Amino acid sequence: MLRAVSRWLSEPVMGFLALAALSAGLAPMLFELPARLARGVALIEWAIIALFALEYAVHFALARDKRAFVLDPWRVLDAAIILAPLVSLLPRAPEVLRSSPVLRVLRLLRVILFGARARRGLHGAALEREEERRGALRVTALSPGGSPYEIGWSDLVRWSARPDEQWMHAANLDAARIKEIVGIVGLADAMVDAALRESSYPRLESSARWSALALSLPGWGDEARTPVVLLVSAKHLLSLSLREADLQSPPADESLPWGTRCAVHVIRTVLDRNESLALRVEHELRALEALDAAETPESFFERVFRLKRTLSLAKGDLWRLRNLLSMLADGRRKLPGLGDDDCVKRLSEQADYLHETVDKAHEQLLTLLDLHLNIASYDVNRFMRLLAVVSSLAIIPTIIGGLLGMNILGNPWPVTLAQVAFITFILMLCVLYAFLAKGWLK
Repeated sequence: MLRAVSRWLSEPVMGFLALAALSAGLAPMLFELPARLARGVALIEWAIIALFALEYAVHFALARDKRAFVLDPWRVLDAAIILAPLVSLLPRAPEVLRSSPVLRVLRLLRVILFGARARRGLHGAALEREEERRGALRVTALSPGGSPYEIGWSDLVRWSARPDEQWMHAANLDAARIKEIVGIVGLADAMVDAALRESSYPRLESSARWSALALSLPGWGDEARTPVVLLVSAKHLLSLSLREADLQSPPADESLPWGTRCAVHVIRTVLDRNESLALRVEHELRALEALDAAETPESFFERVFRLKRTLSLAKGDLWRLRNLLSMLADGRRKLPGLGDDDCVKRLSEQADYLHETVDKAHEQLLTLLDLHLNIASYDVNRFMRLLAVVSSLAIIPTIIGGLLGMNILGNPWPVTLAQVAFITFILMLCVLYAFLAKGWLK
């Protein structure tokens, strides 16, 4: 029930209500309104304030982190919108609060608050999509021999200052929490932020305490890929993502230290999901190849372009990951606690194979796209040639009719209508023969 109400009272809706309240608040300040109309405007304002109160209460009840919800600057603005008009209605409020100058100041304050809130509503749809995609903050921990369990953000902050042998994972992070955790672990927030927001690529950076490894879990269709940053130490691991990643499960290779073992498990998970992606791509390509190229459906190009974007992203990520794993296997780059284990060589070979598979699928898709585009272009050219033939045939009687005028009688040329029609027919037949000889009507 609450979620249905929250979807109805969305950010764009609240922005529209704020704009309506802004207009209702400005009208009495700019014009002298009749008493009945002024009362109607006041009722509209109070109804909008009640809706803001309902929206605030619903989202507060649904928020996991209620303290962060209350301290959010936009929620502070919402609280001010709700509470400011109520000051003058308090039973014990001083008479000065009910005086005309103070009420005018309160009305001006409401106008300013609603104006700021309307600005927020302009970007509400994009913000809601980002929040919906990100979801609520989720922090989980995994110890050797155990199963993942949820913990609080404060527990993660304390653990980051003095980490022990655990794998911590924080999903659905916002900008403030990214900055907070990056400041604690001592890494450059620009690198972590860029990696998490898909503006970076698989890379490995090292500091005194951690090695930061940036990876991406592939997406499919409308599902966006999920970048992940691993802060690796020999004995512990901290993984960060902006969306749910579903990474944590007990790692298999017990010959490595716990932190390195967990990091290798994440790399293997990324490769396995890319392998699943490659398999789905092969099935999709077979389905597209089975379509009749002469009768390309309207959805073909949409499916192809979406698949092409997915393959391009996967191809770039696998190429960089392959190079990074190759450097780790050759010893040119170091991961804490890794040593000379052969598992990285196997992962490097798997990444190389997947990159070749995705690259071939990408070329196959481009070939298929060119085939359908060429056929579509050929059909368009055939239609344009047919249109040119019809236009050329039609222009002959048009010109002759224009020269002769409305009728034959009274013209200076001694011709009859039958003669004009015969000459027109012969000329059209000659032009038609010329087009047939060129093969335009085949």
